[in-house]
Amino acid sequence: MGKGGFGVLVAAAVLCALPAGAWAQTTPTDRSTPPPGGWTLTLQGKKTKVLPIDKVPSKAKWDGTKAGNINPQLRYVYEGQLLYKLLGLVDDSKAGFNVAKAKKGYKVKLYCTDGYKPSFSSKILFKKGRLRKDLIIAKIKAGQPLPAAEAPFRFVGGPPVTQPFNCKLSAKLLTKIRLIF
Repeated sequence: MGKGGFGVLVAAAVLCALPAGAWAQTTPTDRSTPPPGGWTLTLQGKKTKVLPIDKVPSKAKWDGTKAGNINPQLRYVYEGQLLYKLLGLVDDSKAGFNVAKAKKGYKVKLYCTDGYKPSFSSKILFKKGRLRKDLIIAKIKAGQPLPAAEAPFRFVGGPPVTQPFNCKLSAKLLTKIRLIF
């Protein structure tokens, strides 16, 4: 038997001896199954808020069918909450979004369950001095809850050329947003 072959055989034997369903418990967390208590979105800044998925509004829309030549997975209408409104819940101790602080600049970091952690400047929240209404944290795609491959939340919005992540348009599997001042 070659080098390391015995270890592979032992691992295979152990897996075969496991009771039905136990294999799933030995693999990394299943990202398609909500955790006990359901999905949440953690917002962390000057204060921290944890919002259950049903408490994140879905009043804002972003139409990926009009976004040009993008990833086909994004060519749908997404619904969720405007990014700046969510940031306004934790950017300072006052109610509402702190425009002056965001224009001055801080880092917005997204945390996704697949390990992706993109970040960008708060200055991207503005276009020609006005707050952008095309950057959303979505929980609905084509009128349905996000599919397991994207859930629980997905950052989408804007035309592709303005995106902060190597011209990628989104961040899927999103569970946390952190403001770094």
